[in-house]
Formats: sequence, structure tokens, C-alpha cells
Amino acid sequence: MTNPRTRPKTVKFGCHDTRRNLPVASSSKRGESNFVAKFEKAYLEAELKKLATQRGFATGREFALDGFGRADMLFMAWNSSPSSEDFTAIALKSLQLTAVEAKLKDWRKGLMQASQYRFFANRAVLVLPPAATATAVGFIEAFRALNVGLWEFDPDTGCLRRHFTPRFGRPLNTKARERAVHLISGKLKFR
Repeated sequence: MTNPRTRPKTVKFGCHDTRRNLPVASSSKRGESNFVAKFEKAYLEAELKKLATQRGFATGREFALDGFGRADMLFMAWNSSPSSEDFTAIALKSLQLTAVEAKLKDWRKGLMQASQYRFFANRAVLVLPPAATATAVGFIEAFRALNVGLWEFDPDTGCLRRHFTPRFGRPLNTKARERAVHLISGKLKFR
């Protein structure tokens, strides 16, 4: 379990809940939302605690950027002084964004959505449960060509397996990146 001191700041982006657009019978099904919550917990416990002493970081759900989709999760990391995890104007230059799309079944749709996040994020990843990953891994070259990561997460065991993880790179669109950073900086408090 993560130490409360190293627990990242959680950012609420305040996006409209798209499940409210659905009929009552289907809007109450929370399969994907529960999957994302379990993934977030496992990912933070396994990976981000390593960064706690080196970098500042935060996490947020449902990050929407007009024209570029809505990421299920956004992990934000930046260089910070050892004594503080505060987000400063200087930290904007080192801000690394990892946009995550999670799907329970339709990996093709997830791949297309995650590829849109490359326009504003430094890295995009699609997270699937084992059953969906079994098929998607046969198309790993498509993930490599689009530079989108493919991770398998088993919510029952909490096991995370990385089939392909792209390196952090430059976002594909400078203007989209600027818009994303503007939205994020408005939510993170400057020191």
C-alpha cells in the first residue's frame, strides 16, 4: 500500500459524466469504471511510489480535450525539488503526461482512442483485461506503428503485464499540448 505522504495528488477535471447520456438500464453498469479504479490503485502501488522521492506527480480521471478525446486516466509527473512535490511554473517545462484508455472488450476502438491522446500526451497506453488482451497482442505491430502501449491488467489478481510500452516522446501537436497544459495547470496549485 502506498504511503500517504507519497500518494499523488488527485486532480478532478470536472468533465461531464457521459454515462448520464445513456438509458437508466445501461448507465448503472459500472464495469469499465470499476476496472479503471482497480488499475489505478495497482499502478500507483507498483510504479509511482518509486518516483515519489524524485518527482512530483498527480493523477486524474476523465481528462477531456476538445477534438482529441477523453482519456480515462491521466498520469502527470514533473521534476520537483526533493523537499517539495508542489507544482510550480518551472515544473511545466518538465511535465510528462501519460494518457490511459481502458477497455473491457473492444480493443480496436480503444487503440484508436488512445492514438488520439498522442497529440497532447508524451505517452499513450491502452489497458485491457486478459481476455481482450489475448486477441490484441496478435496485433502488437499496430500498437508499435501507432506508438500506443498495450498493457494487460487482471483486476482479480492486480497483476499488470506490459506487452509494449512506448518511450516518452514529444506530443504530436504543439497547440493541443499547450491547451492540455493550460487545463492541467489550472487544476494544480502553483506554489
